[in-house]
Amino acid sequence: MIVFKVPTGDTNGKTFMKDLYKTYSRLMYATVLRMIPDCQDCEDIVQDAVESLCKKVHTLMGLPAPALTVYIVYTVKNRARNFKRHQTVVEKHIVPMANASLELLESPDPPPETKLELEERVNALYKAWSQLPKQDRELLYRKYVLRQDNEELAEFLRCKPDSVRMRLTRAKRKAAALMKGDGSHDRARTLA
Repeated sequence: MIVFKVPTGDTNGKTFMKDLYKTYSRLMYATVLRMIPDCQDCEDIVQDAVESLCKKVHTLMGLPAPALTVYIVYTVKNRARNFKRHQTVVEKHIVPMANASLELLESPDPPPETKLELEERVNALYKAWSQLPKQDRELLYRKYVLRQDNEELAEFLRCKPDSVRMRLTRAKRKAAALMKGDGSHDRARTLA
């Protein structure tokens, strides 16, 4: 569907552009198809050309038929050339997936030391998890795995939403103490 963008209230201009499009649309499409074979791109280029012509509607109204035809053809050709130029720029920046290296697409692995530290922390958390009280495990699971907000956690704990933050802090301290394995878990339990 072609859109005619003429100044508002310019009914003569709009009528002229509709008639012009009816008369010259086949010529416009044929001109573009000689340069660009894709029909979708052809439609876009003709729309751009019509928009460009709408800006010069009063100039076009005064042209004789042969000059008008030449003006339309040159406008369409220029839009097609601009499109081709733009496509070559776009293609320079696109890497086809068949030729892309998987190494470029994947995130780089962290250094071995970081992997080892992370693995040790995960193992420590796994061991500490079973030693945590059930309510603390459930609270941490709901907050950090299920991503529940404080209102939902308050409903689960049957407490005020303001109290949730303190309970989370206590549960995290207990888990950290158990992960360190320094026996401070007993002290943390008496504080809770």
